[in-house]
Amino acid sequence: MKWVVPAAAGAGLVGAVGSYLVGRRVIDTHVTDYATHWGIRPGQLPEGVLHYVALGDSAAQGVGASRVGASYVAIIAARLAEQTGREVAVTNLSVSGAVSDDVVAHQLPQLADLPFTPDIITMDIGANDVVFPGHDTDTFTRSMRVILEALPRGSFVADVPWFMIPGLDKQSRNMAAAAAALVRLSGHHLVAIHEASRAVGRLAYLRYTAQDLFHPNDKGYASWAQAFWDAIVASGRLDDLAQIPPAEDAPASP
Repeated sequence: MKWVVPAAAGAGLVGAVGSYLVGRRVIDTHVTDYATHWGIRPGQLPEGVLHYVALGDSAAQGVGASRVGASYVAIIAARLAEQTGREVAVTNLSVSGAVSDDVVAHQLPQLADLPFTPDIITMDIGANDVVFPGHDTDTFTRSMRVILEALPRGSFVADVPWFMIPGLDKQSRNMAAAAAALVRLSGHHLVAIHEASRAVGRLAYLRYTAQDLFHPNDKGYASWAQAFWDAIVASGRLDDLAQIPPAEDAPASP
């Protein structure tokens, strides 16, 4: 049996595939460019700076956003500066392609080695655990237990975003439920990304997704930023963060 595609439909399919491939190439440049951006950190910081540390995967890098400033980490940093009146220094330890095991192996040691005490920490992880072979709810849960035990109490931790693709939707739902339960038990603040991403519905899903059909776009990251911000506000931390800690006394001369 032969499949016959009308010319108009064929042209539309070719156009859609072409748009995806172009979008994919653009997204691939984000991985390098945005990592370079976050890797540049000032050597000298003003007294009283607010230290914001982000952990996670490509979403914390902002891959899929039109610019770094549209990433959820950048949006949160800008809001922190506005609400606290303090300059915010972002240390973004996230890595594109990271799974929960990578946070344990690489990002937690980097966090422990930082030469300062973070004022606020956010983390999103799990999207790649959903899609990469060899990962399931059990492996994700084991890694999350280690991560949540190591993070400073009161960190802001997202569950797993929703995936519209059949099969992956169930996997993401199970991992999100596991993450949410662990976060609540660990003394951290849950950020309900799964609920926020699923609330847009199947019909509107692509309006919040970049051209690679995987990462959030500007609209998607704005939604993520709002979910994180709602959790930060609800925690009551903003008043404390607005207080500049006293400078450490210089050691007395011998």
